[in-house]
Amino acid sequence: MERQLTTRQQAPLAARVPTGDLLASFADFLRLDVAQGDASPETIRTYWGQVRQYLDWCTAEGVHPALATEDDLKAYRAHLVASGYKRTTVATKLAVVRRFYQMAQARGYRADNPAEGLKAPREHTDRTERVKWLPLLAVKRLLDAPDAETPKGKRDRAILALMALHGLRAVEVHRLDVGDVDFDTGDAGQVTVLGKGKRTRTVLLVEETATYLRDWLAVRDDVAAEGETALFVNVHWGGHNGKAGEAGHRMSRRGVREAVDGYLEELGLKAEGVSCHALRHTFATLSKAAGADLLAISKALGHSSVTTTQVYADIVDKVGNNPARFLVGALKSVASE
Repeated sequence: MERQLTTRQQAPLAARVPTGDLLASFADFLRLDVAQGDASPETIRTYWGQVRQYLDWCTAEGVHPALATEDDLKAYRAHLVASGYKRTTVATKLAVVRRFYQMAQARGYRADNPAEGLKAPREHTDRTERVKWLPLLAVKRLLDAPDAETPKGKRDRAILALMALHGLRAVEVHRLDVGDVDFDTGDAGQVTVLGKGKRTRTVLLVEETATYLRDWLAVRDDVAAEGETALFVNVHWGGHNGKAGEAGHRMSRRGVREAVDGYLEELGLKAEGVSCHALRHTFATLSKAAGADLLAISKALGHSSVTTTQVYADIVDKVGNNPARFLVGALKSVASE
C-alpha cells in the first residue's frame, strides 16, 4: 500500500524498449563486457538468473523495466528483504541489477541508471559472527567419516581434505582435472587450482591430503568414463538430470555440496551457515590459530587482497582475548590461595 501511494516519475529520456530487446542486449553485455569478455560460465549464469528474477518481479508489479525509477528499485529491494534473503545475497542481486541498467544506459536505452546509488540494507551482525567454522575435533571426525574401503569413500575423503585442510571452494573442487595434481613438486605435491576470475593458484599439499588423493586415483580409472579428465567423478547416478549426475563423469558443484552436506548431517555438524564454504572458513581460522602467516593464508585461499583474509585473524583474536577466560583464570588463582 505504501508503494502505491508513492508518485513515480517516468525515468528521464527513457523509452518503452521491449523487454526482449533488453535481454538480448544484456546477453551481449555478458558475453563482451563482463570480466573484459572473459567471464566464467558460473558468473554468466549468476548474472542471467539474477536479472531474470528482477524482470519477473517487474512483470508481477506492472513495472516496465526500461521505465523503472529509483522508487521502483527501492521497492524491489524491500521485496528481497521481505523474502528473507541475507544482506549479502541482497547486495549481490542489487549489484547485478545495477549492471543491467549500466548496460541499458551505455546502449542508449535510457539516460540514467536508477540503481546507481541503491545499497543493500546495513548488516547489523559483526562480520566475525557471520563466519561459520568447525573446531579441530570436528574436522578430524569429518575426515574419518567416509568409508575408505569404497571408491566413493576414497573420493569423498580426498574432497573433504582439499576443502578443510586447504580451503578450496566447491566450484574449485568441481573444476579440478587429473592433470592438475602433481605429486613430484614440493614436500608432498601440489594442486593447480582455477579460482575466481579465472585466476590460477598453486596449493601445496600436506602428506595426509596427498595420501588421500593417491588412494582415490588408484581406483578412479575403474569408475571414470572413458576420456573423462575430471579429477572427481560420480561413482553412481546422482540426483540430477543429464550428464551432470551421470556415473563416471565430472561431479557437479551441486554434487560436491551434497556429498559434503551428507557427512555434516551424518555427524550432527550441519547447522545454519555450516556447509561447504564453512570448511573454507575452518581452514583459514584454524590455520591462523595454529600460527600460520596471514599473507600465506590469503594466497592459499586465492584472495586478491589480504584485507579480505583479515576477518580470520579477527576471529582468532576474539577467541584468544575472551574476557571470560581471564576472569576464570583469576578465580582459579584466588581459589588456590
